[in-house]
Amino acid sequence: MTIPSRSDVALLGRWLRARVRIQLRTGRAVVFTFAFPLVLLVLFNGLNGNATVDAVGAAGQVKFAQFYTPSIAIFSLTTACYTSVILGIATARDSGLLKRVRGTPLPMSTYLGSWLAGAALTGILAVVLLFAVAVPAFGVKIYLSTLPAAIVTLVLGAACLASVGLAVATLAKTAEQAQPIAQLTFLPISFISGIWFPLEGAPHWLTSIAKLFPLQHIVHAFDRCFSPGVAGGAWSPDDLWAIAVWTACGLFVATRRFHAEPAVAAAGARRRGLRRAAAR
Repeated sequence: MTIPSRSDVALLGRWLRARVRIQLRTGRAVVFTFAFPLVLLVLFNGLNGNATVDAVGAAGQVKFAQFYTPSIAIFSLTTACYTSVILGIATARDSGLLKRVRGTPLPMSTYLGSWLAGAALTGILAVVLLFAVAVPAFGVKIYLSTLPAAIVTLVLGAACLASVGLAVATLAKTAEQAQPIAQLTFLPISFISGIWFPLEGAPHWLTSIAKLFPLQHIVHAFDRCFSPGVAGGAWSPDDLWAIAVWTACGLFVATRRFHAEPAVAAAGARRRGLRRAAAR
């Protein structure tokens, strides 16, 4: 195993800063990662300001804003780390950008690593912004005793969503396919993962299906950190293990399937190879 040199780390840092700047300058990312979740936060908390829901992982009930803010924060995190990665990687591959990067001295691992880390940092920044609004505006409480668990869950969740997003991006043959693939693999699962409403009282078969996917584990582990009186510092080992396994699976699939060639060019190369083989 080769230990990264100081120059490699500095190069990764420069590309990471560049990726974050690019992300923040992209209109789609700003709207769906920052603005849209804030609109949902204000809208739903305004409509349900006096409502209470069951606390996640603890007895009793909490204000709607106390439940909904961490849940919509994970929605924002998913938009930045999962949806944006799928669309961005597929578009970069179709436009030939990844192919050009491969022809430069910049290692592809550094380029993709900075892309994923930049998406994760952008998502975490969006979560911080949501709480910066929700705490003074809606009285959402952050507990110091559960803050370490919340930070670890947020970081692991961002890494998981980014790695799975990279893996799913390899399934899209073209950039046109990336949008429906991203939405179909996120929106239906979000409704059964506890983002939009609590899952207490949901049918067992539905919660069992939800637990097959990483999003439910991220939402549950993060929501627990904002329930008053939760035991054990709000750590959720089962959820964190599931998140870690999904992260490893996402990276494994991505390394196996990733290619920099656009789908049209790759298909053309395969056809030429078959024609040459047939001619022999």
